Amino acid sequence: MTANTIMMCFKVAPSYVSGPEFQSRLKKAGELALGELSSEPRQLEVAKDKLFIFTGTSGSHAVLRTYMTGLVTFDVQHFGEGEEYEWNNGKYDMEAIKKLKKNIEDLFGSAVENANSLFAPIRRGGQVWTYGITADERLMEPDYDKVSFETNSPWQNIKIMHSRELGNVLLLDDDIMLGESDLIYTQTLLGLGNPKRENYEGKEVLILGGGDGGILHELLKENPKFVTMAEIDEEVIKACRVHMRSVCGDSMDKFEGNNYKIIIEDCIKVMKEDLEQGKKYDFVINDLTEFPVDKENYGFAYDFKTTHLVMELALQLLKPQGKVLARGNSKSAVDYYPLVDEDIIKLGGQFKRRDAYVPSFRETYCLYEIWKV
Repeated sequence: MTANTIMMCFKVAPSYVSGPEFQSRLKKAGELALGELSSEPRQLEVAKDKLFIFTGTSGSHAVLRTYMTGLVTFDVQHFGEGEEYEWNNGKYDMEAIKKLKKNIEDLFGSAVENANSLFAPIRRGGQVWTYGITADERLMEPDYDKVSFETNSPWQNIKIMHSRELGNVLLLDDDIMLGESDLIYTQTLLGLGNPKRENYEGKEVLILGGGDGGILHELLKENPKFVTMAEIDEEVIKACRVHMRSVCGDSMDKFEGNNYKIIIEDCIKVMKEDLEQGKKYDFVINDLTEFPVDKENYGFAYDFKTTHLVMELALQLLKPQGKVLARGNSKSAVDYYPLVDEDIIKLGGQFKRRDAYVPSFRETYCLYEIWKV
């Protein structure tokens, strides 16, 4: 059972919302949305605006609010079971919502300057929370139909959601990390697409993060000399071994192999220790999330928001002609890139940025190739 909310709005002349014609038609608006009302509409004063509450005999309700600018919002909420829930306008679907929108427009007639509606309800209270946001904070609704796995580690909430279209998708603190359909992300980051940009044969590589195993799995196919992976959260690895098998294969079944080693540790600590020991790499691959850990909760002394410290240490670890390959952010995060670009230049680096549409992100993602001048 879910609470299903239809959201619509329309614009009228400011004088109309306080006039007698508008007031006389309010009850009918509630009846169009709810059928028979259980009581007269209740009116509240909100600053200089008005708010009207309607309740139906079925237990559903609607809220209409008028603003002095002439904006009118109308939210209708029904409680029912799944997409097949029936309400007084018929099956709870796009056509029924379109019908309600038209009926509301017809009710207020020529006074309506324009009207808009979401043609799918916002659903709350079901077994799966399907909503997320883009990098510039726009609402999106992936087609998740179940939670394949969930746990809370000492570091973060870990979920693996199942998408009907895209397979399993890893989320950390509700931020999408990678899905089974997202090989394009890994190939673009590593330069293993068509054409192939990078050669890893005989090379030494450090992966920062990467707990889904996708980068490690693809790298090991390229016959590197040795790959070190520093992942802070072992629980991510455990989850992906089972539920993201098509991404990581058997590459994380053991923490150490002939040419790789997985270290469960904060990558900052690993990089500092490598610098102290004079260790250098051909590639440092930054697959950290945009906000890898919660500093306030877990006491880290550095801030990941611009990844400045991570980048500084990574560049210091490069061999001559070495490269940092780094996860960026969605292309819509327009405030993010000037900060990162500025960091790279300050650190004496140059870069190329490549775009790839990543299916489970439902956005175009930007990935960095960075080298020292």
